Amino acid sequence: MEQICWDDLEEGTLFQGDEVVVDPEEMLEYARRNDPLPFHLDEEAAKATPFGGLIASAGYTVTLWYRSAIPVFSQLAFLGGFEWRIKLPAPVRPNDRLRLQVEIKSKTASSKPGRGYVVAFQEIFNQDDTVVFSCEVTWMLATRS
Repeated sequence: MEQICWDDLEEGTLFQGDEVVVDPEEMLEYARRNDPLPFHLDEEAAKATPFGGLIASAGYTVTLWYRSAIPVFSQLAFLGGFEWRIKLPAPVRPNDRLRLQVEIKSKTASSKPGRGYVVAFQEIFNQDDTVVFSCEVTWMLATRS
C-alpha cells in the first residue's frame, strides 16, 4: 500500500483508529510501575475521590492512544510530531471501549524540500461517546514532490 503524503491530505480529512479495550490488569500494572497514586491502584481509596472509582493514569491513556492510532500512523508518510496539546476531560476506566478519530485541521508547506506540516486534532471517545482524551499535534509528513 502506498503511503499517504502531505500532498494527498485535505483539511477536514478524517481517520479512524482501532478500537481498544482498557484491560484492568494491564492498567493496574502500568500504575504500579509508573504512576502509583491511590486512585490508580486502590479501589477503596479511589471511591473516596471525586472520580468515584479507579481511573487510568494519563501515561497509560497515552499508551492506549498510540495503540489505537497505529493504523492511522502506518498509512502516513510520517516524519515526526511536535507541539502536542493534550487534554484529559474525563477519566478512562477499566473495561472502557475506546475509539480514536483524527481530523486534519490545517496544512502548511515547509520552507525545506520534501516535507510539509499538518495540524491533526485527535479525540478518543469511550463507549458512551464521552471524550476522554484529545490532542492537537503538528505532524511533519513527507511530500510526493
